[in-house]
Amino acid sequence: MNELELIPGRWETERFFVRMIEKSDGEAAQRIYEAAMPSTGWGEGTFNPVYIRDVLAGKPELPPGGEASRALVQLVYDRNAVKAGEPVAIMELYHGYPGAGDLYIGLFGVSPGSRGLGYGKEITAGITEAAFAQGYESVRAAVDLKNWPGLRFWLGCGFTDAVKIKGEKEHSEKGIAVIELANRRNGR
Repeated sequence: MNELELIPGRWETERFFVRMIEKSDGEAAQRIYEAAMPSTGWGEGTFNPVYIRDVLAGKPELPPGGEASRALVQLVYDRNAVKAGEPVAIMELYHGYPGAGDLYIGLFGVSPGSRGLGYGKEITAGITEAAFAQGYESVRAAVDLKNWPGLRFWLGCGFTDAVKIKGEKEHSEKGIAVIELANRRNGR
């Protein structure tokens, strides 16, 4: 991949449409962010009360050396939702991290009321399909090792290549350990 290509700002799956977050989404985006963020207290992706405000101000969370122009925060809407206008999921994608051929899912959250219905798997399949169509070689996501439901979810979505593990030097009840998983184009 010679030139960085971003995932489209709007795309669809069978049941959902996905679009870029907009300033008018502030309250709805904050609600889905708060509802979808893990509240385990041991996660690396800890709750940030000003995350949405920062995103809307053009200051998303970035990886080391990252550029805001390569971050994409999108909201996911159910086409047949009874309560129109409320997103069912939020995600943050970073293009070209850690390598030019990687798309990194920095945040992926489905509202608690929408979990267990296959929504996350359908959305994640849409992300990987779009990434591979744009020429990316892998899609990556990190998950806390203590987050069993999260591990099962990502593994079930085809993120089966463990590419990085980091954590505390000593094991403890409150210690943090994270595994980065990849879904590679053609299973490579």
